[in-house]
Amino acid sequence: MTVSLAGLSIPAPDAIALDDIIAMYEALRPHMPPAVPPPATRRVDRLVDILPHVDALILDGFGVINVGASVIDGIHNVLQMAAARDIAVMVLTNGAGKGAQASWTKYRDWGLSITRQQVVSSRDSLEAALPMVAAGRIVAPLGPAARPLDIGTELTLADDPDLFERAQCFAFLGSAGWDDTLQTALEGALARGGRDLLVGNPDISAPLGGVFSAEPGYWAVRAMQATGIVPRWYGKPHAAAFDLVLDRMEQVHGRQFERRRVAMVGDSLHTDILGARAAGLQAVLLTGYGLFCDGGAHDMIEACGIAPDWIAATL
Repeated sequence: MTVSLAGLSIPAPDAIALDDIIAMYEALRPHMPPAVPPPATRRVDRLVDILPHVDALILDGFGVINVGASVIDGIHNVLQMAAARDIAVMVLTNGAGKGAQASWTKYRDWGLSITRQQVVSSRDSLEAALPMVAAGRIVAPLGPAARPLDIGTELTLADDPDLFERAQCFAFLGSAGWDDTLQTALEGALARGGRDLLVGNPDISAPLGGVFSAEPGYWAVRAMQATGIVPRWYGKPHAAAFDLVLDRMEQVHGRQFERRRVAMVGDSLHTDILGARAAGLQAVLLTGYGLFCDGGAHDMIEACGIAPDWIAATL
């Protein structure tokens, strides 16, 4: 499948379908790691069936632990079985609006045996890069509901009506409350030049009760098409996010891990699977709850050339 950004047809944010999501991801392929095919793709009924083949699991949040505000039935069992085998567990999420703390708070409230230090978000990757990419510049965190970055050179939408005129660097963290009016203002600022766009959540969309949301990656693609800007991307599938979670995993669990014995588990070919394979990890596509819960995974694997080591239907 070859999709050019210039020729891409982008739907309205309330009319996104699975084919649109895949097309937008495919238009971003020049900005993603290359696809590294596995020796073979194996199918299992449940995620727990792969536990004998790994020393560590890195779990995506949405589509693996929860869908929307509901925890997925079976995740408690996965965590218990992993602990019984001394398999390390981490969470790597592309949620950047509130960050890892907010994700962990949900897991704690659901009674999951996951500590705060086991949760890493794409926001962590962006914040680690800020001292280098935005040194001395005025930074605007975008996303009306997003938590501020708490840096000295920061402007927020709530406090500065001239933000799009004054900011030199935009950090797109969350899409809750974002709309076409704000997008037009952002694109106008980017078109004037001299400004960077940092994307804290590369996800295009997520399934929410039969519809697909518009995540920061969606709005970033629109800005790219409208202005020609090339954003800086943080989070899956990009290498820095995987390096960060692997480093954290060794700190939390007090031992080193061979990458080939670590499995990334997620529901997205273009973030979880592509990134994991490029990072030298095993990649597990979970099809029962997220993007492919209504089917289509096999056809998309064939069309995109992104293949996992494992496909599991359920936890």
